Amino acid sequence: MIKLCRKQESKPRSISSIKTLIKFIKNIYYEIMSNFVLEKVKYGIEGECCHCGDCCRFMYSLDIYTEEEFNFLTNFYPKYKRFKVIGKDEYGNLILACKFIDETGLCPDYENRLEMCKDYPNPAKIKAGGRLYKRCTYKLIPEREFESFLSPEKQRRRV
Repeated sequence: MIKLCRKQESKPRSISSIKTLIKFIKNIYYEIMSNFVLEKVKYGIEGECCHCGDCCRFMYSLDIYTEEEFNFLTNFYPKYKRFKVIGKDEYGNLILACKFIDETGLCPDYENRLEMCKDYPNPAKIKAGGRLYKRCTYKLIPEREFESFLSPEKQRRRV
């Protein structure tokens, strides 16, 4: 014998349980959105060049793993012939150094340097996985504090 269940009449929810549900949904939303904070953070650069030269002596390539690949690249981009291969990083990417930098950390071809050199340090590249060098005196400063991305409840808990 099959029993059929009659639809029970739904009881009106209390205001406090609705508020609790809304708070719960908001917390889930803020938790999910906190995973995307780095995508939203914008950075500015402060400081001045200290002429350590590390940005010219240790340039990290992406997806260039062999000297053959690097030499092939220089056929299409002759301006990259100013770099030499000096090693590999922990992921196997080539580490390059500029042939032009002198012992004082200055570029003798400063007026004709590449855009990537003029652009250093580029916040977008650093945010995408690049890094400032240890001796570099530039600072990466978020334009908005991390706490401002948190829900009001989490901001109160951090105090």
